[in-house]
Amino acid sequence: MPCSDALCRGFCRHCGSVHSLAVDPAIAEAQKLMQLLDAHKQIDFDGQTINPEKICTDFLYGEARGKMFGVLVCEKTDGEQLTIKAFSGQYNGLWDVVGWVPPLFDVHDFWQLLNPIEKKIKELGRRLENMADGSTEQGRVKQLRKELSQTLMKKIHELYRLHNFKKQQCSLTDLFPQKQGIPTGTGDCCAPKLLNYAARNQLKPIGLAEFYWGKSNRSATRSQGIFYPACTSKCGPILGFLLCGIKEL
Repeated sequence: MPCSDALCRGFCRHCGSVHSLAVDPAIAEAQKLMQLLDAHKQIDFDGQTINPEKICTDFLYGEARGKMFGVLVCEKTDGEQLTIKAFSGQYNGLWDVVGWVPPLFDVHDFWQLLNPIEKKIKELGRRLENMADGSTEQGRVKQLRKELSQTLMKKIHELYRLHNFKKQQCSLTDLFPQKQGIPTGTGDCCAPKLLNYAARNQLKPIGLAEFYWGKSNRSATRSQGIFYPACTSKCGPILGFLLCGIKEL
């Protein structure tokens, strides 16, 4: 059963208001998605993916464990209702899967940025394996690796573009205080993906529900088939902006 507080909400620094979206209108659609996951044992229900070995739900019961899934019930400009769906983060290394909403950045740009810098970081890691502990050279290489990692994360955050229902857009760094770090994975949860897609495609949100599917997480705070509210650390600071303007639609 869904949690009584299972909705997404957040304070919008742009308008100074708290915005929220109820879960109830999306419960039935979320349960339908659970049934599809259980029946198909994969996340491509139409057989359109070019990576069939990557989209099996077996992935969710292995070492990687389960993940959050979400649905957003929307209304098109002509009044027709439809449901869009999302999974949190990547699915078995895939950012884009047919039938699911995309991330908040261009996937091609992400890999173009990530691959060369990540290669350098791994090279530095291999060099460290052969260095004496506490040596000056080891310290220098560790510092260089740290700086590269920080630079990479900053550039990745700059790729994210958030859109709301007032046709405004901003970056992640616009929504976090300068001295406050941006948690890893911010913007990759289901709610931000769904709301961002809806705003970009002139869809009016009616209800949003997120549930966990797969092997329970290591801290045992997530169990299959249970609904959960949007997280506070990563989603809390950005949901207010993403939800802004819904009431005016």
